Amino acid sequence: MAQSFPPPSDTSSKVELSVSCSNLKDLDYFSKSDPVVFLYIKRQMDWVKLGRTEVIDNDLNPKFVTTFKIDYQFEEIQNLMFVVYDVDDKHHVEDLSKQQLLGTMECTLAEVMAAGEHLTKSLRLQGNPAGKITIQAEEVQDSKFIVHFELSATKLEKKDFFGKSDPYIEIAKAQEGGAFTVVYRSQHIMKTLSPRWPAFQLEIQKLCSGDWERTLQFSVWDWNKSGNNELIGICSASPKDICPERGGQIFNLDLTNPSHKGKKKSTGVLVFTSVRATPVYSFVDYIRGGCQISLITAVDFTASNGHPSQPSSLHYTSPYQENEYVLAIRSVASVLAPYDSDQMIPAFGFGAQLPPDWEVSHCFPLNFNYQNADVSGVQGILDAYQYTLHNVKLHGPTNFSSILDKVMQYASVQENQQSQSYSILLVITDGEITDMANTVDRIVAASKLPLSIVIVGVGGADFKNMKILDADDTPLKNRQGQAMARDIVQFVPFREIMRKAGPAASVSRETLAEIPGQLIAFMKANNIKPNPPILRRQESTVYGQPVGPQGPAPYPSGPQGPAGPASYPSGPQG
Repeated sequence: MAQSFPPPSDTSSKVELSVSCSNLKDLDYFSKSDPVVFLYIKRQMDWVKLGRTEVIDNDLNPKFVTTFKIDYQFEEIQNLMFVVYDVDDKHHVEDLSKQQLLGTMECTLAEVMAAGEHLTKSLRLQGNPAGKITIQAEEVQDSKFIVHFELSATKLEKKDFFGKSDPYIEIAKAQEGGAFTVVYRSQHIMKTLSPRWPAFQLEIQKLCSGDWERTLQFSVWDWNKSGNNELIGICSASPKDICPERGGQIFNLDLTNPSHKGKKKSTGVLVFTSVRATPVYSFVDYIRGGCQISLITAVDFTASNGHPSQPSSLHYTSPYQENEYVLAIRSVASVLAPYDSDQMIPAFGFGAQLPPDWEVSHCFPLNFNYQNADVSGVQGILDAYQYTLHNVKLHGPTNFSSILDKVMQYASVQENQQSQSYSILLVITDGEITDMANTVDRIVAASKLPLSIVIVGVGGADFKNMKILDADDTPLKNRQGQAMARDIVQFVPFREIMRKAGPAASVSRETLAEIPGQLIAFMKANNIKPNPPILRRQESTVYGQPVGPQGPAPYPSGPQGPAGPASYPSGPQG
C-alpha cells in the first residue's frame, strides 16, 4: 500500500557541525589531555545525546574529524550542549564516570547558524573559563557519492634526529571564508619516509560539501608521542582534479613546507595511488526497487511479567489503558507493517506452558498453527496476543535462541540482484535473557543474513544484557571468537523512551532509526544494488483484515475464538 507523508517544511534543512577546541586544561601529569566532545540536544526537559567525536591523544588544541549532522528547524528553539572530557579509559569512552570533565558550552543551533563562518564561545568548568570551543556549520547537500582513497608518499623529509619520520596525513576542505576544516586524519606509520596509508573512504558531502571543484588541502605530518607533531609538507587539489571519473589527471603532487624560508623546495611527493567515486544507494532506493520487507514478531510470556489478571502485570488488560506490550506492538509494528507487501506477519511467543500437556515452549506460534504462523497486519498481531494470553500459563525462563533459530529460517533465503528481501524481527520482552551465550552465537551467525533484530524492553528491569546485545560500541563475538559481520541489533527501553520522547511516533522513531543503515550495510556487503523502481500492486488495506487470496491462518476451533475466554488458565505461573 502506498504511504503518504507530510511535505517537508521549507524552514527545515540538515546541517553538519564541525568542532574544534583551543587552550584546553591539561589534566594529565605526564602528558597532555586526550579530549573528546559529546553533543546533546534538549528535548522537553531532558538532554539527549546525539553522538561524540573521536578521541585525540595529547592535544590541548584539537581539531576533530568526526562531525554531527542535525536537522535545523528555523521555527524551533534547538538547545545544544557541547561537553568536553579528558579520556582516561579509552576502552569505555561512553562511561563518563571514568573520564574527567574539561568543560561545557551551551548554545542554540540558531546561534551557530547566525554566527557566520563559525561560533566561538568559552567552555565553562565549575563556573570558570576553561578554554574555547569553535562550532562551524554547513548545510548538507543532496549528494550520493563516496570517494575511495589509496594514498602513499615518497621521499619525505626526515624529521626525527635518531630515525625516520612517523608520517600521517590530514585532508581539510576550504570553507567560504578561506579557513580549512579537517575532514580526515589517518593513523601514523612508524619510521618510514615512503608511507602507504591504509585505504579509506569519505562521503562527498564530508569531503567537499558536494562541490567537486572545492579546494582540498593535503597535509603530511610527523607524529610525536608528546603531541608536538611537525608539518612535513602540504599540497592542494580539488576532488575533480584527482578523480579519474570526473576527468582528473593528477596522480602525484609535490609537498612543500611554508615554514621553510627562501626557495620552496620539495619535502616529499604525495601519490594518489587510487581515487575513485562510487554511487551511494539509500534505503528508499531499495524499497522503490522492489525489496520486500518482512516483519516477524515475538512476545515474552514468562512469569516475570506477572499474572495477566493482576493490575501489576505487564500483560494486564485494562478497559481504560493499553498495556506496554500492546503499546509497543502498535507503535513499532504500525511503522513497519506498510512495507510488508502481503501484510502477513509471522507472530511467535516464548516462555509459556502450552496446552494440553503444559510443557514449556521457547518458540510457539501465537495462533497455535504450527504450519502457518502468519497473522494479518498489526491488528492480527494484537488479536493473536490476546488469544495467547487466555490460553497459556506464563512460565520461563527467558530464552531467545529458539526464536532466533526460527527467524533465521525465514531469513535464510538466497539473496540475489533480482530477488531482494529483508526481514525485521521485533522482540518485546520484560527482562534479562538466561541463554546469553547461545543468543550471542545466533546473532553472530544471523549477522550474515538479511535480518535486523529490534528488542523492545518493557517494564522497569535493568536490561544489562540487552544493552550488550545492542553492540554499538563493542561487536559481539561467539564462543569460537568470531565477530559479528555487522551490527543487526537495536535495543530500546520502552519506558525510558516514552518518558523522554513522549508520543508513540517518537518511540517508533527511536526504535527503528538503525534499520535503514543495517539494510544498506547488508546489501553493500553482498554487492546487491537497487533495482529500477517498480509499480507495486496497490490495494485498499485495512490492518487486521485478511489481505491476499488466503487471509491469515485460522485459530484452533472451539468456543473461545480469537479474543479468548473471560478467564486465564489456572495453575502455577512460574
